[in-house]
Amino acid sequence: MTDSGRQERIEELRKRVNEVDRELVRILNERALIVQELGAFKREEGVALFDPRREEEILRGVAEMNEGPIYDTSMRDIFELIMHRIRDLEVERREFSE
Repeated sequence: MTDSGRQERIEELRKRVNEVDRELVRILNERALIVQELGAFKREEGVALFDPRREEEILRGVAEMNEGPIYDTSMRDIFELIMHRIRDLEVERREFSE
């Protein structure tokens, strides 16, 4: 492959990565909004916000639906981080509104 062909291929793949990154950001923000709505509903209904069984169910589910190449344990770690950061956002939101 020529240098220009190689560079074109690199740019093409980078463009695809950027498109996926944009979609990931959109989806993560959508997830956060849904979780915020769920949290508000749970507060109104007097239901505990944190449910460790539900969290484990989510983590087990993402590992089961994972088709790779990311390892199941890594996918669980990624989702655990996502859930914790969204929970942190909810805690900060409550502290700000008080």
